[in-house]
Formats: sequence, structure tokens, C-alpha cells
Amino acid sequence: MLTLKISFVIFILSISLYSQNIPVDKYHSPNFIWAIDDISDLKTGYDYQSHGSAQQVWLDLTNPDNLHAVFIYSAVADNAWADRTSIYFGSTDAGGSWFEVGAVPINNGTTGRSGFPCIVGTSDGSAVIANHNNNAPHTTRSTIFIDNSLFENNFTEYDPGETITGPALYPKLAILPDNDVLIAAFSSDLYLNKLSGSIFSGWGLVGGGEPETYSLAVSENGTKIGLACLGESLLGQANWVFYNETTDGGITWAPPTIVWQAYTDSVTGNIRGGFRGVNLIFIGEEPCVVFEVGWNTDTGYYPGLPSEIRFWSPNINGGESKVLADSSNVPFYPNLGITDQQFPLSRPVIGRSQSNDYLLVAFNATTGEYWPGSSSADSTAYMCGMFMYSSDAGNTWSDPERFTPITSPLIDWRYVSIVPISPLNDNFIKVHLVMQGDPMPGSNVNSWWGIQSVTAQYYHFSTEFPIINVQDDPKPFSSFNLEQNYPNPFNPSTKIKYNIPSVTLRQAQSDILVTLKVYDILGKEIATLVNEELSPGEYEVEFNASSVSSFRLVRNLSSGIYFYTLRAGAFVQTKKLVYLK
Repeated sequence: MLTLKISFVIFILSISLYSQNIPVDKYHSPNFIWAIDDISDLKTGYDYQSHGSAQQVWLDLTNPDNLHAVFIYSAVADNAWADRTSIYFGSTDAGGSWFEVGAVPINNGTTGRSGFPCIVGTSDGSAVIANHNNNAPHTTRSTIFIDNSLFENNFTEYDPGETITGPALYPKLAILPDNDVLIAAFSSDLYLNKLSGSIFSGWGLVGGGEPETYSLAVSENGTKIGLACLGESLLGQANWVFYNETTDGGITWAPPTIVWQAYTDSVTGNIRGGFRGVNLIFIGEEPCVVFEVGWNTDTGYYPGLPSEIRFWSPNINGGESKVLADSSNVPFYPNLGITDQQFPLSRPVIGRSQSNDYLLVAFNATTGEYWPGSSSADSTAYMCGMFMYSSDAGNTWSDPERFTPITSPLIDWRYVSIVPISPLNDNFIKVHLVMQGDPMPGSNVNSWWGIQSVTAQYYHFSTEFPIINVQDDPKPFSSFNLEQNYPNPFNPSTKIKYNIPSVTLRQAQSDILVTLKVYDILGKEIATLVNEELSPGEYEVEFNASSVSSFRLVRNLSSGIYFYTLRAGAFVQTKKLVYLK
């Protein structure tokens, strides 16, 4: 009894110290600068956002400043959550600020209780949201809501009805180029249905698994629809990971490809198999799957043992999955206490860049911190968010690094989502993630033991980094040209090339005053690389961030994004560079 009282005091103290917002707005990981934005001041008591890899953020590539996110919300923590609602949020400034669009469906206190939402969008930028709800007159089941226009909050509901085994719950979505919507949902087994206009094709059985252990995606030219899922009742393999695809819009599906074949340890009898997190994206026409693997039994799992995040694509590594993260590159800490069906490394999500074959992966990892403060079996582990990327369609990968801040008091970060396609701007990829942060680790949903909290909030994380070794298209020597620095990122030096044409904008066959300067993100001049009259020709200058011998360096540089600007007569051009110490 004494232990419980002390734990309760610790919990109350931690909540009182926890401010409305996290205490930082930027976090410097080893190779990135992450901006952190509150999506809402709302705090939720229903803090179990997903049973698998979450699909809670979407970005409109035709207007990349428009972001859409959806989360589960409840104002109470009473083990009933009668007000549980899917709240839809929007941003028109690339995630810098957010506004609440509304509940989907509208919760009027008697109907519209909803949960486990996912989101995609139409070609005109309107949100498409699915969740399971009891929006009158139907009983609780998965339905699709499509907004009339951008952020209008005028949703039309499309009800696919029930499967042959009952209501389908826990939906996931994909949208086709013609705005047809494919929905996957769970009703004892995995079912698929397609919405064309206002007509559903009907629920079709495709596999097994567990709620939300499946992911849909469409190839870049729209000719393929892919499905990655855990388990396959048709084959009777519960801990295996499979990939299926269709080339006729979902009418017929190819036989499943085995992504991971579970195996049994001969000594312990434990099963090394897939678990909750499975996520899919395409690069071109090639599917790319991330998933989690750990030790299971026929009826449970071992969250206190090491696990892995793995990647599979048919033309990478000979078609065998490869390890992205394990105890060799992410410190291992057991997931104890209220584990929420998560391994120490869990719930991976994958996206791609708009072009150039970059893949982006985020996942959860235990931090080694526990509440109420020890690693004993009755303590619950804190988790953080990890990020990594590949610049060559999955052949090689960066080391995982933490993107969530280290705060005091501690925050438990879970249920990361990533935009499926990250926009490209001036050879820089803009990464967007959303996730839940909570000072109390573990969910209320799975920990009804007397100390509950309405403290979890929603956050947006973003960073940008350059496409490595990408040069601008060749320009004729008769025009000015400022090229992208190489290498980029750099440490400590990089080279910058530029052209002065034979005929300038001011005068022919004559020298012209040229300046090339480096600025920080606030516009303050950092260094002058060139300041002289130059004749027509091609030039190259080296910028060494640790040297003052060849140019005027205003101050020692810290890691981050900088800009360099070439001025020659009326010509002005600016590009970005990244310095990583």
C-alpha cells in the first residue's frame, strides 16, 4: 500500500510539472534539426491511438503547405470513454500552426462515437477519413467520410455495410488516381472493399491477422495496388508477413508473397515472428514494406526481449528482408509494465520522397526510462520516436536516430505516422511526422488499475534535408548558373560552382562585380566567399566552415541549414546547404 501511495504522489508531481506545451520547439538529433509544433491544446484520456502502424497524417502534394491529421480524443479517462471521437485537424503553413476542423462524424452526445481513424485525400485536396463509428442509423462499423472540399468540414458518409462475419472494424485506406477508395478492415479476418463514386464493390475476404496489422498503397503510376499484412488465414500462418498486389483495381489479387516466414526456436519453443507493425509504400512500381519482428508464443509475445525493424522489397537484397534496426544500432531496453502490445522496437511507418528514390522510416523505441522510476516488472517503459532514411530505394540506410526531444519531466512518445509522400523543394526533402506525447507512459486503455490521466497530446515533427549529390540540369554557358554545393551535407568543406556568361545582363565581353555570400536561416551574413570583378567563365570556390584563411568567416558555425547567394549585376540566385559537424 505504501508503494502505491508513493507512486501516486510521483504521478501527481509529474503531471503538475507538465506544462500545456512541450518545453522545446526544436530538437537537434545527430544529423537533423526537428521543428516541433503543437497540433492542439486538447488533452485526451483515450491514448491508445492504433493497434498497428498508424495512418493519421496526409499531405496534398499539389499544395504541400496543406497538411491533414486525425486522432482519437476523449475528455475523460473513465474506462468507458462514451465521448470517444475522431478529431480532424488541418494546417495551411506546412505544419507550423494547426486548427481543429471538427469531429468526424460529428459527436452530438448520443450518436457518432468513433475511433481508430485513418486518412488519405482526393486529387483536389479534400480529406478522406475512415473510422469505425456508430453514426446513426447504423451500428458500429467502419465507414468512409469524404469532405466536400478543402477543410470544409462537410463530410458525406459512405457505409459499406457488414461482412459475412459481422461488422468490419479498424479500417485502413488507399486512394486510386481516379479517386476510388480502397478500404481494408477487420472482422474475424481481413476484408477489402472498394468505393467507386457512391457504390461499393462488396466486402471480399483476403486474409487473417489482427486489427490494423495491414497496410494499403498504390504504385506511382497507379497500375498496382499493394496490400502488406500480418498473418494469412488462407495459408494458416499467424506470425508470417505477406505482400499481395492487384493490377485490375482490386478485382483479382496475385498469390501472396512471403515477406517474413516465422520460425520456432528448437530450445525454447518460442516463435520468431512478425507482430503488430506493418506498413507499405511504393517507389515506382516496386513495393517497399517495413515490419517488426520479435519473440512470440502461440498465445502471446515477449516485449522484454530484443526485437527488430525490418525492410523488404522484391529487388533489394535478393528479395530477402533486411534488418534496419536492432540492438546493434539502437540501445536495447526491455518494454515492461503496460506494454500496449509493443516490442522494444515497434510500429514502423514508411514514406518516400516525391522523386529521387528516397525512403523514410520512423518507429518507436524504448528509452531505458521507466515509471515510477525503476526497471522492475511493475514499472512501465517510456518510448521515443526514431528516424532513418535510404537514398537508394532501400539498398543502404542511415543509422537510426531519435527525433523526439529529451524533456523534464519525461514524455512518452508513441504512435508515429508519416506522410506517404514527402514533398521536394529545391532539392530538399521536407519530412512530416505526427505522434502522441504523454507524460504518463503506457495507455489508460490497457492499464485500468486506478491511476488514470487526461494528459496525452498531439504533435507535429518536421525536418528537411538535401538530396545528396543531385546537380541541377545542365544550363547553357550563355547564362548565369549557380550549382548545388557538393558534397551536401558537408563537414567541414564543400565546393560551389557557378558560371558567368559571355554576355552579361549589363554589358558585353566585360568584367562584372560578383559576390557569393553565405547566410544563416535568419538572413545574417556568415561568410563572404567571393567579392570581385570576374570575366566570363566557369568558377569554383571551396567553403571550409572551420577555416578563416580563404574568406571572411563571421563566426564558427553550428550544425544546421544555411543559404548561399550569388549576385552578378541584376542576376541573383540562392541555394541551401547543410553543415553537419
